[in-house]
Amino acid sequence: MCRILILFFALVTSAVSFAQTAEDQINVFLDCPGCDLNFVKNEIKFVNYANDPLRAQVHILVSSQSTGGSGAVHQLEFLGKEGFDDDKFTLKFQAEPTMTDLEKQQGLVRTLKLGLVPFVAQTALASNFDLAVKNQAKPKETIPVGKGKKLMDSWLFEAYSNLNWDKESLRSTFDLRYGLYAEHLTPEWRIRIEPNFYFQERVVRTDEEEIRSYRRQNGYNGKVVKSLGEHWSLGVFNNIYSNTYNNVKLGMWLAPAIEYSILPYSEVVTREFTVAYHVGRLYNRYFEETIFLKMEDKVFSHVMDVNLRLRRDWGDVTMFMQGSCFLNDWSRNHLSINGRVGVRVFKGMTFNMGGTFRIVNDQITLPRGNTTLEDILLGQKQLATAYNSNVNFGVRYTFGALYNNIVNTRL
Repeated sequence: MCRILILFFALVTSAVSFAQTAEDQINVFLDCPGCDLNFVKNEIKFVNYANDPLRAQVHILVSSQSTGGSGAVHQLEFLGKEGFDDDKFTLKFQAEPTMTDLEKQQGLVRTLKLGLVPFVAQTALASNFDLAVKNQAKPKETIPVGKGKKLMDSWLFEAYSNLNWDKESLRSTFDLRYGLYAEHLTPEWRIRIEPNFYFQERVVRTDEEEIRSYRRQNGYNGKVVKSLGEHWSLGVFNNIYSNTYNNVKLGMWLAPAIEYSILPYSEVVTREFTVAYHVGRLYNRYFEETIFLKMEDKVFSHVMDVNLRLRRDWGDVTMFMQGSCFLNDWSRNHLSINGRVGVRVFKGMTFNMGGTFRIVNDQITLPRGNTTLEDILLGQKQLATAYNSNVNFGVRYTFGALYNNIVNTRL
């Protein structure tokens, strides 16, 4: 009994000691979809990690925007509350395309530590901190293109491939995808070249026969965009493609475009509201005669895109709408609306809603004749439809412990 009482006293003493330490630390809510929370907790142990933003003294909102290749700019907004109301500022971390996942997480952690220093400096824990600066070589001066810098130094190239093979006793699927991604990215220009190739083979076996079906999709996507200040951009888009699913043996699309950003482009990391308009010429040559008794089409069409994206401490909103039609026949049109909204209702409660709705009146590539049962079951050919849609709702409620600083990845 004596040993049990001693053990119980030791546990209570440890808990009280931890609570006192935790009280000295600031409460932080980290809103970072791309962060490895276990890694962050293990590297930054001088704060409490709140499970709800309304319970935090500092709300860290991390937003990301893709750059050339697979790179990204991460913007970290530090929003002070409950004693730190006047402390609000932003830091940025740029993840280079050549970085590993570990290097990206380490870079985010370094930026998080820097941003937390002004808050910790106002607490009793400040006396326990020391500042260390690594000796680094002087960074090389950036030389503009045309003044000693090679043009190709502004380009990023990425080759990729993916092979997948699923096999069972009576069926199998083989997928092969590969391509090249090349991009030239500067504040004034964005140039992208992207050839891509896809092949799929499906096999279904029965007692009587073996059914094989194939799907091929090859193409090239390219664009050149010129920035015209904080609100305007001009561009030219070009696509060349072949797709057995859509009955297109050879397709080509060439269209100039103009975009207006209602909000300044400099705010794109956390909020974006753009309207773009394309008008161009479409050419299709088909594998099979279409339901309109044609083996090829030459039409002019135009497209309008509206894109809205917001990410704040109360939640996030993403909306995208695209409408298009053929200039020679406005009844051949297409409307697509995609949206997602996530809102924090109250402490611990988050509501999510999303969905897609499309009106489809422009299926000029549909092949004439009856589609076989094999093509329908194996999804190898496009089917006629007037619309398609999906909707989803979700609720997340967190309760229990206010804070959790523990890292445990066992089993």
